[in-house]
Amino acid sequence: MDKNIKMKKDCVAYLLRSSQDDIDMLNKSLSLLENNLLKFTKNYDVIIFHEDCLGTLKDGIQTNIDLQFHEIVMGPPEYPEEIESQIPEFYPHPTHGNGPIAWGHKGFTMGYRNMCRFFSGEFHKQEVLTNYEYYLRLDTDSYILTALNYDIFSFARNQNLNYGYAAPAVQIDNPKVVEGLNKFTKKYITDSNVDVHTTVDSIEEGKMFYTNFELGKVSWFLEPKYLDYYKAIDDSGMIYIKRWGDAPIKYMAITLFCEPETIIPVRGFTYQHGAEYRL
Repeated sequence: MDKNIKMKKDCVAYLLRSSQDDIDMLNKSLSLLENNLLKFTKNYDVIIFHEDCLGTLKDGIQTNIDLQFHEIVMGPPEYPEEIESQIPEFYPHPTHGNGPIAWGHKGFTMGYRNMCRFFSGEFHKQEVLTNYEYYLRLDTDSYILTALNYDIFSFARNQNLNYGYAAPAVQIDNPKVVEGLNKFTKKYITDSNVDVHTTVDSIEEGKMFYTNFELGKVSWFLEPKYLDYYKAIDDSGMIYIKRWGDAPIKYMAITLFCEPETIIPVRGFTYQHGAEYRL
């Protein structure tokens, strides 16, 4: 490689909500990140995406890491009335009680579905990401509990990785929040005449990566084969109407459009997001 060519950096990316609970979880996540991952890598940034309502909560972030803050605008696009009229204020939760507060859950808020849209596609379109070759997405309650003992971004380059995931955490989403996704995707492939590496019928309905930990090549997610598929989903309004989440959307897109040998599990440490996984 020409020594005059400057290698792109990599980044770790979080989405931070404006709540004290999120700040507290982020502080724990950053501490574990610093001790168990960042000490083994170099030439990286840690980016905090947030809305403009973060305010003084930002002062509660406690870390030795030099963070970069990037303000974003969350929300649905401007849909025509025939789509807008189908979007519920709360999408019923498939496993928790809905309706009266006594049941404990009104359903998925617009804010939650804004997050699903962001990580399905808007995240990848953020201009700041184009400064990096690889990103590692974590949630504020993503905890890397043990040391990696290797440079995760060098691993990605050496493996020519397009997508890295936590294999033990791959799971099946509830049928009520992926309703119509397979059918939609089959029609999209037929109408678009796009090349795929497998068939939709071979993909179990609701199969999803645990996208609260994902290692991705920035440039792959900017290719038309991904962004065109995301745009078709976004235009349909189904993220808001049926609560299609970023996890099954990405599993579908990556399995169909990404070269199988570049979809690689990340191993060698213990990870926690709710449940604990030994990778």
